[in-house]
Amino acid sequence: MDIRDNEAGLAAGDLTTKTLRTARQGMLRVHRLLLEMERFDLERTRGRLTPNEYLQAVLNEPEFAWLRPASQLIVQIDEALDDAEREQVPVASDVTASLLAQVRALFTPVPPTTTFAARYLQMLQRHPDVVFAHRDLMAELPKGFLGPLPTQLS
Repeated sequence: MDIRDNEAGLAAGDLTTKTLRTARQGMLRVHRLLLEMERFDLERTRGRLTPNEYLQAVLNEPEFAWLRPASQLIVQIDEALDDAEREQVPVASDVTASLLAQVRALFTPVPPTTTFAARYLQMLQRHPDVVFAHRDLMAELPKGFLGPLPTQLS
């Protein structure tokens, strides 16, 4: 592990953990907005949902299925952060790089090659709040970090 200090006086491993936590917070903001937008659309057709009905819809309804890749990626980030905290070490830089590449790939909807990308692009086009949360998420990723090329995505 590289223990050289950066400008903020943090060890490189601490910086990767901090970057991952920051990206996670940005993902949670976007994810929460997307869930709210889907709930609003569902309630327009079915009427007001109780908290239990909403939870069941998120888990089982096809209207929410497209959000599962984002949910799963949040869980992967949580697991990496929890493992590092339990072992009292920073998240490994290669793990951080891989997870951040996945964040960048998932939340880059052009070209819309997956169900998530197609639906996310629609949400970006319909809801200004999603656009602002998306902008903030992308800004939270390390500068100069591009992630995989579009041809590397499947």
